[in-house]
Amino acid sequence: MAQTRPGVYFCQQAARRVSPVPGGDGGRHRFMVGTCSLQRKNEVHLVEFSEETAEVVLQQVLPHADEMWQLSVSPTDARRVLTYASGKAGGPGALRLWRAGDRGAQEGRLELLSSLQQDDTEAPLGPVKSLLWDPHHEGNVLVAGAETVQVFQCTQGKMTRVSALQAEPGRGHELTRCHAACLDPHHPQQVSTVDDTHLKTWDLRSSRLAFRRDNAHLFGARDVDYNPNVPYQVLTAGEDAVLRFWDLRNSSKCLLALSGGHHHWIVHARYNHHHDQLVLSCGADSAVCLWRAGSVASQPLDRLLDRPASSVFVKRQGSSCAAGEDGASRPPDGLIQRFEEHEDSIYSCCWSATDAWAFASVSYDGKLVVNRVPGEEKYRILL
Repeated sequence: MAQTRPGVYFCQQAARRVSPVPGGDGGRHRFMVGTCSLQRKNEVHLVEFSEETAEVVLQQVLPHADEMWQLSVSPTDARRVLTYASGKAGGPGALRLWRAGDRGAQEGRLELLSSLQQDDTEAPLGPVKSLLWDPHHEGNVLVAGAETVQVFQCTQGKMTRVSALQAEPGRGHELTRCHAACLDPHHPQQVSTVDDTHLKTWDLRSSRLAFRRDNAHLFGARDVDYNPNVPYQVLTAGEDAVLRFWDLRNSSKCLLALSGGHHHWIVHARYNHHHDQLVLSCGADSAVCLWRAGSVASQPLDRLLDRPASSVFVKRQGSSCAAGEDGASRPPDGLIQRFEEHEDSIYSCCWSATDAWAFASVSYDGKLVVNRVPGEEKYRILL
């Protein structure tokens, strides 16, 4: 099967964040990229990828004065955008809620709806590590900082704090050097964080620690994501270049560890929201990796056991296969493909909001690359 070409776009300045934009259809995928230049005025670039031509086309440029360290588009309203920008000359950062203007003009604008400075809240905001739209409460966003987790309600153009994680210092019930957070899609008011080497799960209503796994990674844990289809299951990504899968109810041993794709820190990792056997990761080694984690997925591909081995998995040097009871081969867990179109560290990657098969990544040099799941893997899942 012919290899599909990636789509490539250059922001012409440094960038750290890419976010999927809902609303694309007919093989078209939209993404927003936020730049973080120190010397120039920054911008949000709205781009569209066409599967037919494999081109990434700039749709709109939205001016944004400060460098963006976080960018998140509402999954239900493509015009609502959250950004976190660091302050100039080491000053306090700002969390801002915007409404994107009319997409008819290439030179658009961001209308500021609400802004919170570093010292506008009871607990310090930043540096902000994660901006998350709450899937259970329309208009709510979770803001995870290095030592705080706060929930804000974004209604009528204002951001109002509705809750905060008040951890207990000195008892291991606190955040220290938090790198990322993720809201539980199955249980409201529950959030998991990775701080230092630890994986922790919190109940935001009581500020109590529900689950904890120390030394989840050898050095530091950099990201966490919930399985969209299996309750209590999360993945973590670490500075040891390993992806680990956990059941929060019994985290004494990880369910699965995947390695060999990255040669340096894994900075960001995400489950596919439609097919949880697919996992995307990116890292400081300038690589994007697509993984198969079928043994811990909601549909572990066991139904493929009655097919000829040659029809159900991609052959790779050094790959191994698990055998079923009848001796047939099933697709092995592990690396599906390593993508190497980037030349700089990659800080962000995401799946398209349009379908399950396209994904984007952005490296610090401002290069955006859009790739697709290889056809062999796609048909293995669908057939």
